[in-house]
Amino acid sequence: MLRLSVLIERAVNALAVIGLSILLFYAGAVVLDALLRSFANAPIALVREIADLVIAISAASCLPLVMYRRHNITLRVLEGILPAPIVRRVDVFAHCIVFVVLLTMAWQFFMFSAKTARAGDVTWLMQIPKAPFWYVASSIIAFAALVQGWVVLHPANSVPEDAEV
Repeated sequence: MLRLSVLIERAVNALAVIGLSILLFYAGAVVLDALLRSFANAPIALVREIADLVIAISAASCLPLVMYRRHNITLRVLEGILPAPIVRRVDVFAHCIVFVVLLTMAWQFFMFSAKTARAGDVTWLMQIPKAPFWYVASSIIAFAALVQGWVVLHPANSVPEDAEV
């Protein structure tokens, strides 16, 4: 179990680094596009073309790490009111709800990806197919759901919410 936990941790960290690196590269391209647009009247068409696709993948890439480290938003209203064992049960229930929501999101994203592929949807100027980008984002969200399932089943093997990272 510990070895699988280490593999999951490495995978979610690598995925977040890749996603944020893509976003950083895209931000640099946006700055370059703005400069070229302003001073040379020569915008970079690709920058506007793939904005939603790049951002969807970059944002989705951080979800597995957030789930693994349990950094999702939590409400601690019940901690002072109810006994600790009941609060832990409520936390497990909340983690289960997040798991179901992520599964539903992944399913909906896959359905959207399939619809986009069937429609042959492409970007408006460069005719880049959109479906592969959406399939990547869908797969990452599905992976986040699997990671959340791991957190529900093995809470001791994921990073606790209050841990310093």
